Amino acid sequence: MANPSDVVNVGDYIVIQRQDYFKLHKVAANGTANLGKDVLDIGSVVGKPVWTTYRMEQKKNGKRNYQLKECSIQDLKSDSITLSNPGALSSGTDNRNIVDDGSSQKLSMEEIVNLRDEGLSSKEIVGTLIENSKTFHNKTEYSQQKYLKKKEKKYFEYVTVRKPTVRLIAEIMFRLDQGKIMGLRVDTLSQINTAVNLHSHGKYIVYESGCQGLASASMLNGLSGEGRLVLVHSGNYPQKHALLALNLTEEQENCLISVNIYNLLRKLKGTCGSETQTASVDTTPVKEGVESSDVSFEKEVDSSEVSVKEALSPGQSLENVTDTSETDVKDQVITNSDQESTGSGKRKLSESGNDDGSAKKKSRWEVETDRAAGLLSSQKADGLVLVCREHPSSILNALLPLVAPSRNFVVYNQCREPLLDLFTELMKNPNVINVRLTDTWLRYYQVESNRTHPLVNMTGSGGYLLTGVVVDSGEK
Repeated sequence: MANPSDVVNVGDYIVIQRQDYFKLHKVAANGTANLGKDVLDIGSVVGKPVWTTYRMEQKKNGKRNYQLKECSIQDLKSDSITLSNPGALSSGTDNRNIVDDGSSQKLSMEEIVNLRDEGLSSKEIVGTLIENSKTFHNKTEYSQQKYLKKKEKKYFEYVTVRKPTVRLIAEIMFRLDQGKIMGLRVDTLSQINTAVNLHSHGKYIVYESGCQGLASASMLNGLSGEGRLVLVHSGNYPQKHALLALNLTEEQENCLISVNIYNLLRKLKGTCGSETQTASVDTTPVKEGVESSDVSFEKEVDSSEVSVKEALSPGQSLENVTDTSETDVKDQVITNSDQESTGSGKRKLSESGNDDGSAKKKSRWEVETDRAAGLLSSQKADGLVLVCREHPSSILNALLPLVAPSRNFVVYNQCREPLLDLFTELMKNPNVINVRLTDTWLRYYQVESNRTHPLVNMTGSGGYLLTGVVVDSGEK
């Protein structure tokens, strides 16, 4: 009997594999999925286990519309297009006499399209193309194999439904648009988990923006029920596309705490009762190829600024009110304080009027903020990860005091210049040691008999990592 987590349900994310092509798709009851020009009826996979192979059977009402029929691995192997006995077919010694003038195939384009419309299998279609080819038997054995792989890729009619993993999600997102995930490759993602010393029972902080939740999904996947991950973000809602694609269980969701960075710092400041050494967080995105500006820090917090911070709504940054005058700020604070007093009076009246005497329930973000503040105030975190488009200097200085001594921190950025500025700054920090700035270079190889070579297409860089260790030097 299949594990309930390995059965496809409505609303789950699945990965559809067709040879070397992978697509992430959310299952609907009567939905469809597009694979190029082919439209698949995906509703038939509901209730079936993952790693099931289906054959694409063409519908009568559409030329490129297919329904999925479950099949076995033996059916897939029997329809594979390979040269099972290369000696049975004649082949040439070289391709010097073959001219690509478009006249080597006897069948016209209309006749080839009719073969697919008639419902022939991919093996039968490719066999017909070989029989009507003038130059196939004159090609070398290696060229014949390449021809068969090319045609098999075009007419392949089998798909496999797989369970989403962090590696598959990272590779799919990287292939679709590298800019949306800041060029974060799967090998760099694994180095982040290694550098932060990720273990299943740890408690970690990750600040992520502009990466579709890929870094937090990778870290949450490595935690058990006793581990905790505090996902810090600067907006109203965090990016959770990769997290949702993992089909998280209830136990994994309980390990994740999403909190706004301003609400968290304000709550921790109120819990600790200190009014000094509060860093102002700059969340302005850094443009690629442009050096970032200097970041200033506050040694003492003015009472008017604290009032402004308290007057801000959840998710609103301080940069949104920097252009207002002092009079406008004071009016805003007074107005908000009046609204709070009026609201408290109405709340008391409403509470006194309730028969059950129940208090007003807290919103979701307030519950998450209290939960994160209570977790970090009782015991410091075991690691810190920053994957952001903003300049990481002010964010790191604001979150670094929440990390326990002898614990690691990792900062990722697609550009080198922000990390160089941060590296220079951290070298003067007595509470940080073993600061390193590294670059990852990865190259895939095709490994086959007598033709092993690196792939032609590859990425130039997988981003830059700045790592270090937090220590307690006794200096502030």
